[in-house]
Amino acid sequence: MQAFSILIILAIVVTIMEVFVAIFLVKKHGMSVWRTLYTSLPVVVIVWVVAFIYT
Repeated sequence: MQAFSILIILAIVVTIMEVFVAIFLVKKHGMSVWRTLYTSLPVVVIVWVVAFIYT
């Protein structure tokens, strides 16, 4: 159960950080929302899949 909580917490933290990265890319670099989703979404999906596989 310890590994479950650590991996889920890490997945939540990575998801929040990717949201901030996407907002930064839209505001500071003028990227479109779809392009930031294209770059950030795979990271979030991989982290959550790994979190669920190893728990």
